[in-house]
Amino acid sequence: MTTANPAGALLAAEAPQPVSDDSAVITLEVRDSAYDDDPPALAVGGKEALPARQIPQSVSVISAQRMRDQNLNTVTEALNQVTGVTVIANDSTQSQMLSRGYSLGVMYDGIPAYSALSGTQQFDLDMYEQVEVLRGPSGLFTGTDSPGGVVNLVRKRAQGETALSASAAVGSWNNRHTTLDLTGPLNQDASLRGRLVLALTDRDYFYDKTHTERWLGYGTLAWDITPTTSLTFAAAAQQDHTSASSFGLPAWSDGSLIDAPRETNPIADWSRYRWYTEEYTAELEQRFGSDWSFKAKLSHRPQSFYFKDGYPSSALDRDSETLRYSRRVRDYDYERNALDLYLTGPVELFGRHHTLLAGYNRELYLSSYSGVNATAVTDIPFGASSLVPDFDLPYDRGGKTRTLQSGVYTQGRFSLADPLTLVLGGRLSQFEVKSRSIAPATPTEWSDGASADNEFTPYGALLYDLNDHWTTYFSSSDIFIPQTRERYDGSVLDPRRGRQIEAGLKSELLDGRLQTSLAWFRLRDSDRAYEDPDHAGYYLNAGEVESRGWEVEIVGRPSRHYEIQAGYTLLDTEYRKDSDSQGETFSTWEPRHTAKLWGLRHFDAGSLRNLSLGLGVQAVSGSSAGTGSWSVRSQGGYAVINALARYRWNEHLSLDLHLNNLTDRTYYTRLGGLNTYNTYGEPRNLSLRLQLDY
Repeated sequence: MTTANPAGALLAAEAPQPVSDDSAVITLEVRDSAYDDDPPALAVGGKEALPARQIPQSVSVISAQRMRDQNLNTVTEALNQVTGVTVIANDSTQSQMLSRGYSLGVMYDGIPAYSALSGTQQFDLDMYEQVEVLRGPSGLFTGTDSPGGVVNLVRKRAQGETALSASAAVGSWNNRHTTLDLTGPLNQDASLRGRLVLALTDRDYFYDKTHTERWLGYGTLAWDITPTTSLTFAAAAQQDHTSASSFGLPAWSDGSLIDAPRETNPIADWSRYRWYTEEYTAELEQRFGSDWSFKAKLSHRPQSFYFKDGYPSSALDRDSETLRYSRRVRDYDYERNALDLYLTGPVELFGRHHTLLAGYNRELYLSSYSGVNATAVTDIPFGASSLVPDFDLPYDRGGKTRTLQSGVYTQGRFSLADPLTLVLGGRLSQFEVKSRSIAPATPTEWSDGASADNEFTPYGALLYDLNDHWTTYFSSSDIFIPQTRERYDGSVLDPRRGRQIEAGLKSELLDGRLQTSLAWFRLRDSDRAYEDPDHAGYYLNAGEVESRGWEVEIVGRPSRHYEIQAGYTLLDTEYRKDSDSQGETFSTWEPRHTAKLWGLRHFDAGSLRNLSLGLGVQAVSGSSAGTGSWSVRSQGGYAVINALARYRWNEHLSLDLHLNNLTDRTYYTRLGGLNTYNTYGEPRNLSLRLQLDY
């Protein structure tokens, strides 16, 4: 599997690439609820928000209240709760997010960002109102990226009424997190509104040596210039300083896992990691008669990543119980400049109501790095990483990559009959990558990399309303992935094509308070590079892998005292046509069976009045580091149980007690290579959070 970003494959690649009367009690319950009576609207399935029932693909959402209920502070933690998503750690500062055999892509408030999620640190959740996930190809709006799906991170907006939210949390391993969120009108008629979010994190981890200090600042202004014209500005910055970030454990030289304590961290003591991320956005919306609207979004997102580390670069020798350590420095700079324009609105045709959408987006992504490798050191005893010597050397290498993607897209939702809706869309994309060496390496001219010219991506779906509560659907979605391998005649292979067919059933029950979905999918990644049997070193567009399975999800409030979000995924992946791995499992990191449950019980009477209790379970089947000789590193299925107890003194003040991994189950979140990435999950831990809302 290809890592989405250089930061996600640090050990393998050099190239840059958020006691009164009954009416008062009910008010408290509503504020505690992660689900409104109306079904949540998601923009991840298009450009304008729709109820999940009207999106003909598998979608899930993590709301701001759900983030609070489960004490979720990072995008990694939120996605780990989503049906059909698997999260595996790269290090203490960033992870990989997988679905249906592939990494997930990302959109920042609807603006697609190429290869920007896995392997890249994201802003903390304090900045976001909700996290939306669409599973399966999303090429209509994103162009090229991974076929696994896309995450839409929806920023908090300025509100027309004054509101203040603040919290302070403390937990195991000196984990401290404080937040402030203030919003409200800035003039008398509330045509100018603002919002400010601040967050601080200071924490250790269950493993030795690692410490993180991180701060986030976010501000946004919304201005209604006229009754039909609005302008929004937003700016954010986040700094993360982490010392001795953990990559997990090495394995024995025979491939088996080391039975080491969970707190073991073999990284060199002097290792350090620095992320700094900024984002500046502007959004103009112009509304016309008959409910038409035009939106223009601009985004500028610079990010830097510096690290200096010493890490195990060999397996642990059985006889000497020693390791080899590699040492290096890398200094990355990333910059994303993006534009998204679209026009949408209703039309009347043949006596029926339809919706049309047309747009254009473009992103220029620049990535550069410089660095140096020190001489590796050998014969370091396991557990004695303090013996790895620090170093100070001038940089001797550097590179730069320029990735440009653009495309025009269109989509129509056509009402063919009262119960039947046809969705048709298409995108025409341009994509090119150029790279070069830069100082302190010997500078070179730009060289061409992966590219695609006028690549067409179709989309089609049918939705049929069985009645007022149930909808069945069928969809076909595509995405393309450019390649760089060459044929014998010197031409570059055509892009890979990820194509998914999905059929499902969705419902809105109990006046919209409870939503269910059931989906079957088959995703084929075809035209992959396949070694040419007649010409060594050359390739054909003949490879294919398949991902297939089904998912079920139940979300909402079955009664005013209960909330639930439960999901189950069955996933099978296979190399269908491959010169080396025919018939083997394609994605071994993702379990075949995954079940996720989170439920809340609110009490408004009796001795438990003003108390809420929550219970969460994540259960997975066995997984391994790979197939063949790699499969010696494997683990059986396991379940992790989490709990919440919340007490509200009044409508403004509450205290949460979070208990995670109640049974203290020992398990691995990732099984990796011989030298690193065999990563334990967190032991039993707790946190206390004091929440103030006005």
